[in-house]
Amino acid sequence: MARIEPLGIHEVDEEIRHLCEDAERQTGTSAGPRTYAKSPAVFKALTAFRGALAREGTIDPVLRELVRIKIAGLNGCRY
Repeated sequence: MARIEPLGIHEVDEEIRHLCEDAERQTGTSAGPRTYAKSPAVFKALTAFRGALAREGTIDPVLRELVRIKIAGLNGCRY
């Protein structure tokens, strides 16, 4: 059970709602992004940070995906 309830999709600021909708299409859920969306400034900063890591990171993309799958399994999340 989440400690912080995510916003409903229609409660998310219009400027960033499309990012939550993209996450929903890609992963089947947007609970994480909708929780970060409680603070649009934090959400934007986190999105920029993750984008920079994806573009400039040194971890092989296949290894990064395997780590994401393992973490999801450890947390009991569907991936």
